[in-house]
Amino acid sequence: MQNADKVNGDPVNQPLNIEAVLFDADGVLQQEVEGGREKIACLDGSATPNEAFLQDLFRAEMPCLRGDADLADTVGEVLKKWDSPYSVEHAIETHTKIVAVNPESIEVVRALRMSGIGAYLATNQHEYRARYMSEVFGYANIFDGEFYSCRVGAMKPDPNYFHAILKSLPYRPEQLLFIDDRDRNVAAAKSVGIHGVEYELGEGIGALREILREYGLDI
Repeated sequence: MQNADKVNGDPVNQPLNIEAVLFDADGVLQQEVEGGREKIACLDGSATPNEAFLQDLFRAEMPCLRGDADLADTVGEVLKKWDSPYSVEHAIETHTKIVAVNPESIEVVRALRMSGIGAYLATNQHEYRARYMSEVFGYANIFDGEFYSCRVGAMKPDPNYFHAILKSLPYRPEQLLFIDDRDRNVAAAKSVGIHGVEYELGEGIGALREILREYGLDI
């Protein structure tokens, strides 16, 4: 690839040599199923979505994303606080299954690997969702490796999340491209020397392919 002043806002001073791509999951490879958020917001037992309950649940989830707590314990506390009629098991299942894979995005991942480029999952997830994605969605076989925040011990946008990934992979930072739908996560990747681009599913699969082409990955 020829030298360029910038690629998607990322300064480039030498030819790019991307050897692997790190993909975020939610908003890049998968999306919420219709009505999923509303189902979670009704887990307090209300007939209509309860935003206060939902935010309580999301706050309780945070330490689980770092692997510092078990979701069953934190969800149980929230359900008890709101006097929910639902079991912890039902709440976790509902919370875990609100996402669906985008087949076009997965085809891009497969094409990258077929071309000899590594493809890795880099996502903030609690252990229940991580297991579901790895086994039910089949990410364990689709990707060369999976970096779930709950197993890494740090979560985006903490730069330590990316430092941990770099320690596990045989690549230099400048050989990696990270794609995420949140600018703060992209900024964190760039802070450790990894190329980063913001992208979300709503832009269309053509936009994702164009990003890869601009980084020398024409699939």
